[in-house]
Amino acid sequence: MPYFVDNETAARFTRNQVAMKRVRRISSVAFFVFLIGGLIMIPASFLSLTGTSWDWLMGATGERYFAHVAFIMIIDSLVICPLAFYLTYRVSVLHHSLSGLIVIPLMAANLVFMLVLHKMGFFGLIAAPFWAMVVYCIACVAAGAANMWAVIKYHWLEDQEGFPQFNARFEEYKEHKREREIMDPYQKQMNEIKRRSTGEMSELGTTQDKLEQYEKVHVQSDMDSI
Repeated sequence: MPYFVDNETAARFTRNQVAMKRVRRISSVAFFVFLIGGLIMIPASFLSLTGTSWDWLMGATGERYFAHVAFIMIIDSLVICPLAFYLTYRVSVLHHSLSGLIVIPLMAANLVFMLVLHKMGFFGLIAAPFWAMVVYCIACVAAGAANMWAVIKYHWLEDQEGFPQFNARFEEYKEHKREREIMDPYQKQMNEIKRRSTGEMSELGTTQDKLEQYEKVHVQSDMDSI
């Protein structure tokens, strides 16, 4: 039986197809925001230990606690960045809703932590690491919120007819495949019945041939007359 799609179903397929593309696009953007942000923040924090990054700021400003700033940034980036990226991977790729509910407050809490340190004067005149982490956290909170919407929409689309392609031709192909899977056992059974029937007819024909051959060569004897 061919798969029939009316105008209403076709319009719904189109809407859901557009929504699925938007979901995938948002998930991809969020994935790369966390990936690229983490790849920038971790090396930038470690560069301060090599004397090639922000050491000139200490000499220019006279700040003597730059090592403490670098230490906080390294610990924060080593803990937050990999964890946030892992959670975002689970949301964007595995569509895990709980990970999305964790990563947003995690980044928001890290942002508040940085703001509190800044309010306490921890960073002093060395504001570059503070602003770098603030921009990173704000971008991750925004991307995480959008990604959370995307995963909720994805789970809603999972329950819709035609998921995930929302394509009438693909649905027709799946319908034909299901019909073949249903018909295959019956077809095998019919072939087996035909094969057995053919074998029985062949045996019957062989018996008939032997009987005719016997009648041709048989000579009537006295015992036959009796």
